[in-house]
Parts: sequence; structure tokens; C-alpha cells
Amino acid sequence: MEDIEKYWSIHRPKLGDQVPLSIFRAFRHFSAGYVEDLMGEKGSITVFYNAGRTLGAEVGKRLGGNSLDEYLNKVVNFVEEQRIGILVPVSLGQDLMVFQLEECITCAGMPNIGRRICHFEAGLVAGIVEHILGRRVVAKETKCNAMGEGVCEVSVRV
Repeated sequence: MEDIEKYWSIHRPKLGDQVPLSIFRAFRHFSAGYVEDLMGEKGSITVFYNAGRTLGAEVGKRLGGNSLDEYLNKVVNFVEEQRIGILVPVSLGQDLMVFQLEECITCAGMPNIGRRICHFEAGLVAGIVEHILGRRVVAKETKCNAMGEGVCEVSVRV
């Protein structure tokens, strides 16, 4: 994967580095719809999940940490500072970890559309967890604002 630093280099003297959330969501959801039209639902989920996983691994490398607690604290701060949401580690078992993402960038405040849509965020959590554990995991979104469940939740099987 390419070095993500080049994507974080922004030069917009007048407009700055912020965009309205509505513009981000339009881009995100129309892109997902287009990918789904081309590759089907399963293909779209895979694309967004794997993109999130790759970004999560890159973020994990940059954040570091000497212990799980220190690392997760850095991850929680990063997710909030980047306005992705408010990441809350709910359960950190050896075989299963559960994280909630409050105020999710992709879907907080959306009406119930009858499906979970935060596959990118599930992949992001997977990549972050994989980095600290040094092994592959499987993450799945188990709750979503877009399903009317009030919060996004990602369960990670180790």
C-alpha cells in the first residue's frame, strides 16, 4: 500500500482542511452504491472492509504504544481527533473484543435504512487490533445507527 502521508498533506490556504459532514457522506455513500452496482453487495462490503483494514494497520504503525492500554488510549484519541467518532472499548477478552463507535462519521443521525453500512469502520478496527496483536482477526459490525440501533458496534474475533 502507498504511504498515507501523501494523502494527509493538505494545502488549501483559503478553504482549510475541513469539509461538511454532508459532503463526506454523499461521497462515501454514492461511492459505496456505485461499487455495489459493479461488484454486488458482498464485493462492496469486501472493498470497504479491506480499505478500512489497511488504513487501520497504517494508523496502528504510526501510533505505537508499549502496552495494550497505552495503544488503545492513543487509538481512542486518534479516532476522536480525526472526527471519525468516539471509540469506546466495551469488552477486551482474549477471543472477543467489542468496540462501540458513538457519533459515527458514516451514519450517526441517519434514519433506519434497514441495513448495517459501516464496513469501512469495521475494517479500520480490525486493522488497528491486528497491528497490536500481530495476528489476523475477523471484525464485524454488530450494531449500526443505520439499522436504528443507536450506536455502531464492532465485534472482533481473535
